[in-house]
Amino acid sequence: MQKLRFYLNKELDKIMAEQFLDIKSAGIDFGSNILKTHPGLKSLKKNKQNQRKIIGAYFDRYYMNHKKEMTDKILKVRENWGMVENKYITVTEKYFEGFRFSKGMYIAYASIINCNPRFLETKTFQFFYKKSLPEAIHTIAHELTHFIFFDFVKKRAPQIKRRLSDEKLWDLSEIFNVILLKSPSYRDIINQTYVSPYPEHEKYLPSVSSVFYKSKSAKEFIEKSITILSRRR
Repeated sequence: MQKLRFYLNKELDKIMAEQFLDIKSAGIDFGSNILKTHPGLKSLKKNKQNQRKIIGAYFDRYYMNHKKEMTDKILKVRENWGMVENKYITVTEKYFEGFRFSKGMYIAYASIINCNPRFLETKTFQFFYKKSLPEAIHTIAHELTHFIFFDFVKKRAPQIKRRLSDEKLWDLSEIFNVILLKSPSYRDIINQTYVSPYPEHEKYLPSVSSVFYKSKSAKEFIEKSITILSRRR
């Protein structure tokens, strides 16, 4: 894995804002969060046919007026992430039994909305630029863990993907991240107070946490966690 790179991507931000306006997932209303962060977009509710135009104009203005603020934040996040990046990679690959992050360029895009999506195919993700530095570092670790998790499942445990729908596999990945990043191995890498589950995933944590500390490998933990997700609704 190459050093993580950081950039702005206004056009991607516009696309994500439009896509997340109507998304609610695992107890989070992303659309409401976008409008709360940017009250200037509230007209979108009454003018859905012009959403793209409204978002485009708003984001153009915002990026123009806050470019220095956003660029300065990227520099600070990059510096702080650089202090823990190697340790994060070492600890994470060790947990995955020596399975390594796939080669390629990984990119973090600062975003003006707090949705933080990741894109497995391109090894890219977004992070909300107004997060505090410790919270931003946690988000980066969280998103990077998704990349190695899904790659591990695909290459080392393909039967898992066959047993779960895409939605359930996403649930599993999010719960997995919370348990792993809360473990003692990450205590000196991230501020663990920022590690929190989606509201609808909280019910799984006691059982899955117990399995985590009893499992002898990442594969065993993932497989046993599937059983828990399958029997609880």
